[in-house]
Amino acid sequence: MLEDLLYEVLPVIGFAIIASSVLIIIVMRKETKNSLIFCLCFAISDLLSGIGTLIDGFYGVIVTIYGNTVEAISPFDCLLRAINVPIFLITDYLHVLLLAAFAIDRLIQIIFPVSYGKFYSYFINWKLFILLIFASTGLSVQGWVFPLDSRFNSSVRVMSQCRFDEVVGEEYYLKHILTVQWSPIICVGILFLNIVLYCIRQSKHKWSYNWSEEGKTTKQLFATIFIRCFLSGLSVHVPLLVIARTTEGHELIAIKDHIIRVSYWIFVIIFQPLWHFLILSSFQSNVYSLFNRYSENTERKWQSANDPPEDGATHLDRHGSPNPFGSWYSMTGNITGEAGLPVGNERSVSFYYQE
Repeated sequence: MLEDLLYEVLPVIGFAIIASSVLIIIVMRKETKNSLIFCLCFAISDLLSGIGTLIDGFYGVIVTIYGNTVEAISPFDCLLRAINVPIFLITDYLHVLLLAAFAIDRLIQIIFPVSYGKFYSYFINWKLFILLIFASTGLSVQGWVFPLDSRFNSSVRVMSQCRFDEVVGEEYYLKHILTVQWSPIICVGILFLNIVLYCIRQSKHKWSYNWSEEGKTTKQLFATIFIRCFLSGLSVHVPLLVIARTTEGHELIAIKDHIIRVSYWIFVIIFQPLWHFLILSSFQSNVYSLFNRYSENTERKWQSANDPPEDGATHLDRHGSPNPFGSWYSMTGNITGEAGLPVGNERSVSFYYQE
């Protein structure tokens, strides 16, 4: 019952993840200076996770409604049916590698500020992100070993819902979840080291005079990666503690991987634009620019010769005739408002010529 409800909620979460990631990509698309490019890298990784979540949810709904939930199939068949399993393998490692790269980037920036300012653009770019994608794909190959080895073994079967932990095998899943669980904690440890080094450098002027990055940017980027690491670790540890206290045979045990992922998707990915907005000044300015582009005051400050008077005629020319444009010669053959000196109610006049 709980699993059926979960599959109905997953598509909604998937759409929310995609919307959140696309918003960050649109807002930060031009912010590739310094380490702000990591915000785009995380957003692309989250976008892939959102696509996998949609596939996972729709596949689960189809199996629940039209399939046989007690049917047992080969783990290898799940790799072909549930494409979300390979996607989750790749994005899990990609997220871990991005956290490590961002934390190490901050460490290098604090230890070697001058060298970082000269050479960061050579390694903090899209080439690094593509390299991390290939690296995460290579690491995820280990998760395909169990389904490939059991392809022709009729005694190895999993539920037709193709749960992630069952497809990759319990032995591998234990190693995988430990990596996902403790990698953010290691990153937090690196960030604490960064804090110590930063405070030491800032304690004396001669140790920080050669700082190559604006102090405001340094603090904002540090806060961004710290929030991401902290929430990533918290979103995995808390569900694991709840599951560890659950009695054997409970339905929570069967969907433990989904519970961990839903916690991570909601608190880390979906809320990511909120943390960016509260922390990054560049994200704030880009959001205001994006949403206020067409919402500025568009009141017209000029008046055409063909426009009717707004408040009626308030000025009379020398002949006593109404003239809202203030021209002395409007009743003597000249075009209204085209000639003469404006008196009292001055207005700019525009004329249009159309063949």
